Amino acid sequence: MAALAVPPDGEPPPLSADEWLRAERFHHAIDRQHYIASRSALREILGGYVPSAPGELRFVRNEFGKPSLAGSLLRFSLSHSEELMLLAVTHGREVGVDLEAVRENLSFEMLSDHYFPPEDQWQLRITPEPQRRAKFFDLWTRTEAQLKVRGVGLGGSPKFDDAERFTLRSFEPAEGFAAALAVEGHDFDLSCWQWMR
Repeated sequence: MAALAVPPDGEPPPLSADEWLRAERFHHAIDRQHYIASRSALREILGGYVPSAPGELRFVRNEFGKPSLAGSLLRFSLSHSEELMLLAVTHGREVGVDLEAVRENLSFEMLSDHYFPPEDQWQLRITPEPQRRAKFFDLWTRTEAQLKVRGVGLGGSPKFDDAERFTLRSFEPAEGFAAALAVEGHDFDLSCWQWMR
């Protein structure tokens, strides 16, 4: 987990030309700042795993657009919401992570009817009203993590066809946020830490 802070003046973020161009496409300044901060943190964290400077890292994408580090067995998944980001890093196994701020002004029933499979829609409906919003964000982040582990978007199937290959965990990284992690395999050690610039 990391707070999305723009690097101090005098330290230009180690982004590629493509990332700078993408940053310029954001309409709102805060979204642009969060994008720059998350990509900068991603490069600096991954740069600690490989013998390359953060600005020299090259990324490639699979057929669905999921990025990976060129020439490396490292796999990663990045998610950010408001001022926080989560980055999951593995070696040789696919991974997906999702982070969401638990918002009060969200029409979650409509979203669940549109995006959730019938089993998850039913789970939400039978959850008592006081717990329903928290249940929605638990199901939403789990769905997104499963999609991200395969690199497909919300148009893809949110359920694993081969679920026994993956571990799915929900957690609360900070107050007011929900998150989920999907990892290929079951025999792994999970370590969580907060990255400080």
